[in-house]
Amino acid sequence: VLREGDSVLVDAGATEDKLLAPVHAADRWPHDGPHLDAPLRALAAGDELLINDRVLQVRGVTNMHPRFPPRPLVYMTRGTALRVLPYERRDTTFVLVRAMPGTDTAALASRIAARTGLRARASSDFQGDTVRWYLLNSEDVGDISAMLILAMTMGLSVSGIMFYLFTHDRRRDYAVLRAMGLAPRALSAMVVVQALTAAAIGAGLGLGLCGLAGEVAMRHGFPFRMLVWTPLAGLAAVLIVAIAGTLVSLVPVRRLQPAEVFALR
Repeated sequence: VLREGDSVLVDAGATEDKLLAPVHAADRWPHDGPHLDAPLRALAAGDELLINDRVLQVRGVTNMHPRFPPRPLVYMTRGTALRVLPYERRDTTFVLVRAMPGTDTAALASRIAARTGLRARASSDFQGDTVRWYLLNSEDVGDISAMLILAMTMGLSVSGIMFYLFTHDRRRDYAVLRAMGLAPRALSAMVVVQALTAAAIGAGLGLGLCGLAGEVAMRHGFPFRMLVWTPLAGLAAVLIVAIAGTLVSLVPVRRLQPAEVFALR
């Protein structure tokens, strides 16, 4: 289909209400100004697109996997792209190659790189390169990192203060245990176990809700992928917050003197 002259395929690319066309033919190419209030419908085969002053025929609408960030896509042959797009010194980003069944893709990539002098990557390597590129260059990663740092700061502030107030208000109970002969190390271990239990419950709830949110997102057509190190990084962040909150909360426990507590009754 795409080999026909000036033919393209379009894809919404996980966007909504981006590929629309006027319902009535009189509103498509008006000569009396834009018809902004004209009724619209989804773009379909047989419609026309005007790209860089060149009219292209829409031969069909595809529905590929959702992409990130969402963006409408137009598929065309390389020859059509060279006629439509402005001139660039490098007009090809990459070339897709399908290996024969049973071919070692890593070895094939090595042979292509040795013969052409260009970089060749197997499918899994190309996916890894794409993820690393986004991690290093995408502004979204920086925004997400800032939100995570803010969330950790707020979590440390709120949980640390609340846990400190909890241990401070329970000084009398801790003093009774100290008076009964409980060692300070055992008392500190009790506080640490309480903090780790709360951290484990919070981490479990957070990861569980994240997994459920991912399932809901995928069922609605949004891309979602939880890498292996994602829950490990989340657990590490929760552990850091828990350790910091525990160290702050251990201060009144370590300084506890039963005689002083009972004297304040």
